[in-house]
Amino acid sequence: MDHFLDEVERTKPPRVRGAAVFLSHDVDGAPLVLQRHLRYNKALHEQIILLSIITQEVPEVEHEKRVIIEALPQGFHRVRAYYGFMERPDVGEIIVLCGDLGIKGEAEETTYYVDSARLLPTGPAPMMRWRKRLFSFMARNASAATDFFNIPPNRVVELGARLEF
Repeated sequence: MDHFLDEVERTKPPRVRGAAVFLSHDVDGAPLVLQRHLRYNKALHEQIILLSIITQEVPEVEHEKRVIIEALPQGFHRVRAYYGFMERPDVGEIIVLCGDLGIKGEAEETTYYVDSARLLPTGPAPMMRWRKRLFSFMARNASAATDFFNIPPNRVVELGARLEF
């Protein structure tokens, strides 16, 4: 993440109005979808939220302990949202909590960026071909992250990649 922020400081890309939420599995690094976004669009939003949703090994997480925000340079914020294994994450709720904790961004001006991958069972991974195809089929038919995380469908941008395994 430090390298990415240094690159943003050095290149000073144009900033557009509004907030961008980048969903990330990695709670420390720069999400791949953010890196692709900057590479292809050559611009960033005024406010950038790097959102990681973490499932804890408890049924429910107390509301007061749900969101932790870390301010980063250049209008970036790292947000960690904690949910119990019996709870369903709600990105809209998380963004409202972020607003209560000081991150500005209106719902109409917030764009959500999600990574999507198309798995191609043609790569060198040591797995039987039928297993690769079955895994690829299951991945294609899984529910979308936007549905699971309750993200407004009209505010989502998906940046994808084709991955061979």
